[in-house]
Amino acid sequence: MIKYIFSIVSAVVIVMLITLVFILPTNKDSDNLQAPSAATSDNTLLLKNIRVFDGSKFIENTNVLVKEGLIAQISSSIDMQKLGDIDVIEGQNLTVLPGIIDAHTHSYGNALEDALRLGVTTHLDMFTSELGLLDSIGQRQNLQQTDKADLFSSGTLATVDGGHGTQYGFAIDTIKNIDEVAAWVTRRQQAGADYIKLVYMPNQQKVPSLDKQTAQEVIKQGHLLGLKVLAHISTYQAAKDLIEADIDGLVHIFADQVVTEEVVNLAAEKDIFIIPTLGVIASADQQNSSSQLLADGRISGILSAQQKQSLGASFEHSASGFDFAIAKQNVELFKQAGVTILSGSDSPNPGTAYGVSAYHEIVLLSESGLSNSEALAAATQDTATQFGLEDRGTIEVGKRADLVVIEGDPNLDIDTIFNLKYVLKNGFRIQQKLAQSNHGIAIESALLGDFENQGALQAKEGFSWGHTHDGYANGNSKATISQLDIIGVAGSGGLRVVANVESGFPYPWAGATVGDFSPPVIGVDISAYSHIAFDVKGTQGDYRVMSFTATATSIPPSQNFKVSQQWQRIRLPLSAFNGLDHSQLSGFAFVAGPALGEFEFVLDNVGLE
Repeated sequence: MIKYIFSIVSAVVIVMLITLVFILPTNKDSDNLQAPSAATSDNTLLLKNIRVFDGSKFIENTNVLVKEGLIAQISSSIDMQKLGDIDVIEGQNLTVLPGIIDAHTHSYGNALEDALRLGVTTHLDMFTSELGLLDSIGQRQNLQQTDKADLFSSGTLATVDGGHGTQYGFAIDTIKNIDEVAAWVTRRQQAGADYIKLVYMPNQQKVPSLDKQTAQEVIKQGHLLGLKVLAHISTYQAAKDLIEADIDGLVHIFADQVVTEEVVNLAAEKDIFIIPTLGVIASADQQNSSSQLLADGRISGILSAQQKQSLGASFEHSASGFDFAIAKQNVELFKQAGVTILSGSDSPNPGTAYGVSAYHEIVLLSESGLSNSEALAAATQDTATQFGLEDRGTIEVGKRADLVVIEGDPNLDIDTIFNLKYVLKNGFRIQQKLAQSNHGIAIESALLGDFENQGALQAKEGFSWGHTHDGYANGNSKATISQLDIIGVAGSGGLRVVANVESGFPYPWAGATVGDFSPPVIGVDISAYSHIAFDVKGTQGDYRVMSFTATATSIPPSQNFKVSQQWQRIRLPLSAFNGLDHSQLSGFAFVAGPALGEFEFVLDNVGLE
């Protein structure tokens, strides 16, 4: 639904996505748990006199014994003398939950570390590179100490040439015709995919899509290989088509119209599940709930720069077909009919972040017709059941000790799930507090470009000027830059930017960048400044400035500005780049788009104030 919007990024971010090391495990390994070595005895402990949510119901005042990373005993009485010298967590006014499973993510960068710090112990990824997918099965099979959540993935998407999923700057395996489907699905299984995900957006005019017959064939071939098949949809009609075609699950709720009784009953009859991703729909509908999460002192101190940046990002305007009220109503109607609802965040889309948005999604589900225990089950037991994750999702003897301890009673107040006290992965306590981040190097000059002298495209601290366009992400836009002597303010030097913004990419862009984007990226500290300012004139229209943090690879915070044929001074407050880490700036981009056409503009006197 939203992932094609997620591609509103500069070429810099696309390149960063390509070069990331993905850590992508696979499935079908619950019977192969490897015991820890003798050196890992500190994953044995007792949670004493604690409230337990076991994945479906609450149990008051009981004890949970964890032994070498597995749940060994659940009992109202424990003989402490038999346990000897053991680590004990006293459970007064505390509740222990199974580790949270986020059923819809796009995991890259530090996603798995960021998620685990907040008690999200498993990611179900819904599209990523397949590089390394098979190599990391062992990470899910052992009970060793780790700082990363476990990851299951669809690998790549079932899509067509130029369709959704092809815009991220790396080649993916697409489907050209229906005769290729069986071989395509087999390649996904061989690559280590845990399930198949297809994109079905037949009414999306900006990008092509699988047709209905080909989507049906993907479902058929996936099922023949014993794989669940999930669908990315954005409309009622698309959902109806695929429910009729025996899809296993929809990984978004549609929000263009209220669901009909016919479709609700059909979904219940066919026993499909739905992962609504309400948080990202709320963001697309300008609900601004992420600002409250950023300001929540219970979690703000454990959010990384990447989490803060993606959580602080926002869609520029409400997107058609993403009515948050309709989305919540549809969730309630499906739930009332007995359709299984699972919890997934679609992080890191604008207004979402790894870990924290998984909890936010639980709250939104509780506001959409699910009881508090049902909302928690949607993020634990129900997701584990639907995806066949037999070693997790519940607090039962023999399950792995992926646990979250919170203060309070979420059965009475779902908001208490943000009161995080402890996180356990494989029985080991996770360090939740972030290490003190180092500030970037002190910026030597606030002037980023006046273009007066030869070589002015090379700025301070390794910053340099360059061009950017969606051609780096398989789009058709192009940009050129040139330093000229007399085109700047009052006949001074200036930077001429020619941006040809073309169709062929969902949200095209072209323009100029200034920064240091060559690995390893070392940011600069601009905390002493309050604005970025520049002189500009050129083709009349709407443009934007995007900002980049050296320590974050999520969607860049941006601000819009207007250009006319007359010189004007633009001053943008740095505080309005939501989520930007001012101590780790890596650069800015000045771009035209998504409006199509040829744009020519001149920049001068670019700097910080």
